Amino acid sequence: MSKKRPLLIVESDAGYLQTLQRQLADEPYALTATTSADDALSAFAKIQHEVVLLGANLAGDLTALQVCQRLFEGDIAPIVLMLVGTDKAELIIEAHRIGVIDFIVPGIDAAEFIQVVERAFARAEAEAVGRAAERDRRRHIEKQLASRRVAEQLLRRQNDKFARALFGNIHTSFTQGRGIGSLTTLLAMLAGSPTTPDGQNYLIPKEILDLIFSNQSAVGDMIDMFSELQLLVSQDFVLHDVTVGELHAIARNLVYELKPQIDIRGHSVVLNDIPARQAGGKLKVNWEFMRKALKELVLNALKFSPVGSTVMILTEHLQTRVLVTVCNLPEGNGADGVMGIPEEQRALIFEPFFRVSRVVHEQYSTLEYGLGLTFVEKIVQMHHGNIRCTTLNDFERQDMAGTEMIAMEIELPI
Repeated sequence: MSKKRPLLIVESDAGYLQTLQRQLADEPYALTATTSADDALSAFAKIQHEVVLLGANLAGDLTALQVCQRLFEGDIAPIVLMLVGTDKAELIIEAHRIGVIDFIVPGIDAAEFIQVVERAFARAEAEAVGRAAERDRRRHIEKQLASRRVAEQLLRRQNDKFARALFGNIHTSFTQGRGIGSLTTLLAMLAGSPTTPDGQNYLIPKEILDLIFSNQSAVGDMIDMFSELQLLVSQDFVLHDVTVGELHAIARNLVYELKPQIDIRGHSVVLNDIPARQAGGKLKVNWEFMRKALKELVLNALKFSPVGSTVMILTEHLQTRVLVTVCNLPEGNGADGVMGIPEEQRALIFEPFFRVSRVVHEQYSTLEYGLGLTFVEKIVQMHHGNIRCTTLNDFERQDMAGTEMIAMEIELPI
């Protein structure tokens, strides 16, 4: 049973405070409720609540804005939702400026109120993953600098292993699932089909023809993939000025586009929020190819994560660069015994035809030729960026402690 997540409510109106508590009583939150700003700050110092519901009119010496500033002073700031009337325009503007993400007005529908709180916890989780990502990046950089020589020796040993596996992976890519292998088998089956009395035509069952058409379509998709790779390296790659906020919008729109695939195994996809002060940062992006790269990464995350789990897309503006990270929990041992991406193979997964798992996921109607990550890497390189596979762990949520996620990080220059 997962641990209830801490939620702090600060409201000087005792009656309204009790109403809020009743509305949240059946939700998976550990409530701390108080009418005092000082008591609220003391409680937050002990528990570090992920989300705070803060009344706009507080009794005592501290105003709501001053309480916000105190809450935001620590290393890990909570998600603050302010309880405020629509007549407090100046307060709303100032609260939003210092970091309040949403506002709840009196009389809000109970179901809508619960949804606002749930979204706040989703944002808190995404921010926790972002912080974990930054810590892990530092840890990985330090580890890489300290062990570069060992890594080079390991890579040389892996080259032999990669060479042995390469042709096996190519064979798997072209023979399993929809595509060339199935099409070849179906065409061979036609040789034994009956003919018309005059022997001039074959009598072919509709089911066989439907399968042929389906596999012909898959082969066409494969040819399109090769054509796009060729186009990518041969044409002038046009980059446009976009903001960090617009890059984040590509990911957000992609979630709507991929909803049918997200629903196949009951997944959910969560995006972090971009602070207003960071959303205006400029970088160079080819819209269409970046969308294709992110789509490939999200589909990979959906295919190789547990049923009903959450895939996260994090966009971060870090001084001279922008990071876009797609991360997911690794699926348990599958049919071929592979779980996640072994560390010794993370430098190889971007090689053409290299596949960690030979399991085919036909329900996603994607190509299974071991070229997807090669395509993504080439797109990122054309943006003068880098992509790496790493892991995220050390979550701040206690019910996720020790959990390790697979993360694909795209780093783009500002």
